[in-house]
Amino acid sequence: MDPGLGVPGAYVGVDLYSRASFLFDPWELYRAQVISSPNGLIIGEIGSGKSALMKSLIVRFLATGVPFSWVDIKDEYTDLARELGVEPLRLGPGLGVRLNPLTAHRRHHSQTEAEWRGAVKARRLSLLEGLIHVRLDRPLSMTERTAIELALDTCTGQLRGSARSDLAPASLPGVVANLTATERWRDELTDRGITATQLLDESRDARLALHGLVGGALAGMFDSTEDNTRFLDFDAPGTVLNLHAVRADQAVTVMSMVCAQSAMEAELMRPDARPRLVGYDEAWLAMRYVPLLRRFQEQFKLARMFGICNLLAAHRLTDWSAVGADGSEAARLARGLLEDTGFKIVYRQVEAALPLTRDLLGLTDVQTTLLRYLRKGTGMWLLDQRAFVVQHWLSSIEAPWVQTDSRMRPVGGVDDISDDEWDELLDDQASPKAARSEGELS
Repeated sequence: MDPGLGVPGAYVGVDLYSRASFLFDPWELYRAQVISSPNGLIIGEIGSGKSALMKSLIVRFLATGVPFSWVDIKDEYTDLARELGVEPLRLGPGLGVRLNPLTAHRRHHSQTEAEWRGAVKARRLSLLEGLIHVRLDRPLSMTERTAIELALDTCTGQLRGSARSDLAPASLPGVVANLTATERWRDELTDRGITATQLLDESRDARLALHGLVGGALAGMFDSTEDNTRFLDFDAPGTVLNLHAVRADQAVTVMSMVCAQSAMEAELMRPDARPRLVGYDEAWLAMRYVPLLRRFQEQFKLARMFGICNLLAAHRLTDWSAVGADGSEAARLARGLLEDTGFKIVYRQVEAALPLTRDLLGLTDVQTTLLRYLRKGTGMWLLDQRAFVVQHWLSSIEAPWVQTDSRMRPVGGVDDISDDEWDELLDDQASPKAARSEGELS
């Protein structure tokens, strides 16, 4: 039996093998070097209790003064948000809310000016490349990347020879307006050995894609040139960006999701900001695109600096494997993102998903087998090389706010057996014989 984490935190439930209370706080665990990153992953089949846990974590951390920020695609957090005094911000065509996804985050005191500018530019380019990739359904060419970079540098006043010393504000309309500013790129184009005509001809598709975003699918949603705080109140208990209005179109959903997250993150990354729980529901949709994967990876690295706990949510890890072929850049980036998570919470998985879950998370056979028998509300918590099977308990206050899957059918042989029978089943699956052959559970 594992003696427990030994670090204070929010109450989650009971460790089913030690019968001890299970407490969790990613910031305290990171400071104590129990985990290597404050970022986490939670996976679970529909009806396994994954959503209830995420909402419960929001409530319990908020009670200790930790606010939350969420991007809600399925309209699952509206009731909870209102109970907590937060009015969700609904985004969609004609709803009157305009955000700027290219807003620069503020410089952390540990960053030099050059490091900060490099980080801002990398985040902006990843977003722009990702949006075009989604719209064109293909990676960008080197010529298209060059055109986007030059347009961004023109917009922010950072072209070589520019008299401007600071970063000018950037926005999607601003970048679009500078996509054909070839007269200002003369020296840059000469260095790259390409003419203005060639650049315009070979970057036409990318240029039209960005034009289409500003005046088409995302028109009126992410074309603001102003600060985001007019809509997003980060002094409130939390923020919820509701994208339910655009969910019918998957490509538009992905573009809206990453634009909304980018606009939100710029304000979250303040040197004086409090620690915050940030949720990325259905994040696997954006991970099909390499530039957006790079953006997530950069965000995870910055989380350590700015005190953010990013929580990625998905149904199963087969969503991760679908991002690209084995050995591809997308597959490597997706696996790297998994490795950058300091904790992983795994709820019940279907039989077909178990082999990949075992391989990607480095589980023993005993741990993998247990995933088949996890009852609703029970998850396996993986913290670096340690594992705990935890029953999440809901209070009577929380239960009406967080239960979203009450109509799901129970799984035969697991959810419909008595507590004593279930305890025996878990003990059988984690028997001493199995533990000796595969390594102890914890």
